[in-house]
Amino acid sequence: MSADEPARVVGPELTDQEKKDLVIRAYKRLKESFEEFAKPDGGKATPAKTCRDLKAAHPDKDTGEYWIDPNGADPKDSIMVHCNMETLQTCVDSKPGTSPELTIPSEVGEGWLSKKEDGPYNINYKADSNQLSFLQLLSGRAAQTITFHCRNTIAYRNPRGNTRSALTLMSWNDLEIKKGGKFKYEVAEDGCKDKARAWAKTVFTVDTTKPTRLPIVDMKIKDFGKPKQNFKVEVGRVCFS
Repeated sequence: MSADEPARVVGPELTDQEKKDLVIRAYKRLKESFEEFAKPDGGKATPAKTCRDLKAAHPDKDTGEYWIDPNGADPKDSIMVHCNMETLQTCVDSKPGTSPELTIPSEVGEGWLSKKEDGPYNINYKADSNQLSFLQLLSGRAAQTITFHCRNTIAYRNPRGNTRSALTLMSWNDLEIKKGGKFKYEVAEDGCKDKARAWAKTVFTVDTTKPTRLPIVDMKIKDFGKPKQNFKVEVGRVCFS
């Protein structure tokens, strides 16, 4: 060995039993890592693809918040969702969940809330479009609730019972969901029909076997701009199953 060559550090000889123990420990670590990959537990580093998959891997998991990675590419882009373990729904929250109190100035084009980037309120979700698209592909159904809180503003029916001022919802795939026609919503509650000065609410629901229609990305308000009219929008979770 030359003077420039560093001295080698040689450890003690391992016995056959020590070698065996070393191999067993390495195998156990590898097995544990594989089981974590094969049966993700909903953590940031080990997300499942959907809440249904998480429940299948861990039947004891309760309803709550978990990490999922629908595109399966890299846990680094996983998203936090609400898992309903009774219905096996994977639910993504909107952000913000509720708009500020709005009156909608007349310059907003035809009443669409998110038509312009600098509009009064833009509907967004706690997941990027890529993850949402994969979640749609992995699902057979989607549902969402939109609650329109109103004061002296029509959401669905007016005091005379007609629906000329009913809201229109915009789907993820650019379909207008209306009071009637091919693409329509259901109205679970219509407190805005009285057009009272006190706050009330109208609740819209969309439940579809075409998951690419959800989430809702915009809404068109027809009854706006008059004195003493106010409203705010509560965008519920979009749930895939």
